[in-house]
Amino acid sequence: MNDYRDDIAFFEAVRVWMAKWDAEERAARGAPVPADVDLVLRQLTAGAIEAGGITDLYEAAGIPRPDLSRLDDAFIAKMQEARNPHLAIEAMRRLVEQQMRTVTRHNVVRQQSFSDRLLTLMRKYTNQNLSAAEVIAEMVKMAGEVTADAHRGEQFSPPLSDAELAFYDAVAQNESAVTEMGTGVLADIARGLVDSLRRDVTTDWVSRDDVRAKLRTTIKRLLAKYDYPPDAEPEATQLVLRQMETFAEEWSPGAR
Repeated sequence: MNDYRDDIAFFEAVRVWMAKWDAEERAARGAPVPADVDLVLRQLTAGAIEAGGITDLYEAAGIPRPDLSRLDDAFIAKMQEARNPHLAIEAMRRLVEQQMRTVTRHNVVRQQSFSDRLLTLMRKYTNQNLSAAEVIAEMVKMAGEVTADAHRGEQFSPPLSDAELAFYDAVAQNESAVTEMGTGVLADIARGLVDSLRRDVTTDWVSRDDVRAKLRTTIKRLLAKYDYPPDAEPEATQLVLRQMETFAEEWSPGAR
């Protein structure tokens, strides 16, 4: 039995962390968190606290606390050679997820994209489709993409603000729209959406059907003005409204 103790501990740790990831993914989608998962999370939280304070995953894994802007080959090697690979992976996952939430705070499209990729990556690891070294390398690559995403709006002329970039991603989600219209026109749509929607929004627009109907009309009118593909318009309108909800608090008249 002693020969398998480390393996058993590893798989138990993976099982617990997967329950946590499942709960976070459900919470992000607004889905209910099962009672058994909630129980695991409470146990996990309790187990992470020791008499001397909270366990530092980086120290436990035997790796330095990373800086996403400086993930060189030496750091990657240290991660891949960590004495507790699964803790190193969890530490890196947390770091990427925190940075992702900061960078894509108001961007539902990019946040969902990064979240899905991270979840898929972790599932491949737990299913043993990727080794610890491989999943760490993929996470480092993803960390670079998340960091670069913070400056993506600068690629446009004139540059897109974070809000404009979020709406650009919403209308650029349809591949035919990108092909037929080009990124420049879609960027103009995004600028127009921010100007129009921010002007028309009211404090309680989220709960008022009449205001939402007016905003929906504004979105459709702007998309039609630029000849947005008609078959893609309904989905784009819904996505723009979802995107707008992330700005509800900041754009309400009382916050200005």
